[in-house]
Amino acid sequence: MKKSIYSLLATTLTTVFWLNSGIEAKGINIEENLKFETKTRTIQGQTGGPINSKGCGYIASSPNHVINIPKRVDYMRLTVQANGGQPTLLVKGPSSKDSFCVLGDAASGFKPEMSGVWEPGKYQIYIGDLSGSNHQFTLSISTK
Repeated sequence: MKKSIYSLLATTLTTVFWLNSGIEAKGINIEENLKFETKTRTIQGQTGGPINSKGCGYIASSPNHVINIPKRVDYMRLTVQANGGQPTLLVKGPSSKDSFCVLGDAASGFKPEMSGVWEPGKYQIYIGDLSGSNHQFTLSISTK
């Protein structure tokens, strides 16, 4: 089973321009039959944006990253580490009911993290900031 998960979680990175600031957003298409060299992929960008998400800080007007999952993934973890501020992780799933917010706080070392089973579909990933400030971040996408 682990081997099929690694095959499923191979990624191809594509770029799309982040509308607000010229920072590039990266889309990840998780495809079958490609090898995942490591169990973790990292992507860098900038936190925050002009949109008040009403509970998950200030975010950009378009997602920082998009993940397309063609088949159920039994385990995947997203972790955000920022160089300052109070980062947030907002994940909007395939249906309007699938919206999850994780706040970075002192207890977590200001590293919002979300893990579990991921069903097929398109996931929009927003890396926000509670105060609306902008800081460099690293998003780690890990599998078992």
